[in-house]
Amino acid sequence: FAVKGFSEALINDLRINAPHLSVSVVMPGHIGTSIAINSGRVLGHSAPLDMSEEEVRVLRGNMMNQPGPMSEVVMNMSDDQIRQAMHERGIAFRDNAPTSAGEAAKVILDGVREKRWRILVGDDAHRLDARVRANPEDVYDLDFTALSSIFEEDNA
Repeated sequence: FAVKGFSEALINDLRINAPHLSVSVVMPGHIGTSIAINSGRVLGHSAPLDMSEEEVRVLRGNMMNQPGPMSEVVMNMSDDQIRQAMHERGIAFRDNAPTSAGEAAKVILDGVREKRWRILVGDDAHRLDARVRANPEDVYDLDFTALSSIFEEDNA
């Protein structure tokens, strides 16, 4: 909310004090980029296939603390299986996205040119926005069932 709130404040300020400038807030859905692969590297972590035993141990612990049936699956995976699964997860995020990076760039640039302040990128972003607006009190509920269906519709 901080970026969106700050941007909304800037919109009004710029309309009065600098009408030649505009602000756009980009709210992307699942975009086919390498962010899932590269974010760990930016934070100084090893690439999934190069993770040490200690890194795998920490990752396994984090994964087992997540709600849902995955804890038992993760508990029974070897270190190499966890490394491979994390590697494949990053590749799948990039390669199976409903919106390509090129499509996202076009939507964003078109929105900026049209001086739209809210730029939703991807059908999943539009669905999420609609659900948040319909049930704002549920947004921070730890039960993500409603949110997961947003992304499942992309794969249907």
